[in-house]
Amino acid sequence: MFLFNTGCYICGYQDHGTWLYTQLTFPSLYPLLLERPWAIITYSFIHKGFIDLFWDMFILYLFGQRIRAVTRSKHILRLYFLGQIVGAIVFCTLYQFSPPFRGIVTHLTGPSAAIYAIMVAVCVLMPSLRLYCFFFSLPLRYVAFVLLVITLMHLPTQHTGYYLAQLAGALVGYVYARFCKNDLDVNRSFFNAHSVSRTKMSISVTKK
Repeated sequence: MFLFNTGCYICGYQDHGTWLYTQLTFPSLYPLLLERPWAIITYSFIHKGFIDLFWDMFILYLFGQRIRAVTRSKHILRLYFLGQIVGAIVFCTLYQFSPPFRGIVTHLTGPSAAIYAIMVAVCVLMPSLRLYCFFFSLPLRYVAFVLLVITLMHLPTQHTGYYLAQLAGALVGYVYARFCKNDLDVNRSFFNAHSVSRTKMSISVTKK
């Protein structure tokens, strides 16, 4: 979006950048959403700046790499899009029914709701995981806890919808992970995909 807006500005078409932004971001009012239903998917790929993009990708990499160790890729994508969709629905609901926000036109951007879903799911599925950084290590659940507290502290602000969407994504991650944990004994194929394949390889080597 930054590069597109820059190009439009240089060419004298500033309105084109604003138009594309509104087409791809998630609107707060459902009549606008009916005009562009694809926004419930595309909004998470739009960032307001490079700093937002960097931190979102860093957190996604930090927790996404861990959850890949015990789940299949399709479950990561499923969790990502569930968090994204539920976060958008909660965001829209706030601006429909909450008196302080009713009727306000704004737009939701960024994958924070989806990332928070993955982050919380990792902490529920693997609570003992630690983040190793230079000379110390820190449990990942502490990192998630701090991020959630920061989100809660920002709720009573003008960006309440954005942070509420993050908490909705976190709730999706928690519920999803709890269901997966309950299914662990029944459906082993969901977890330990890599360890199962390694076991099969070691058995075949032993036979040879």
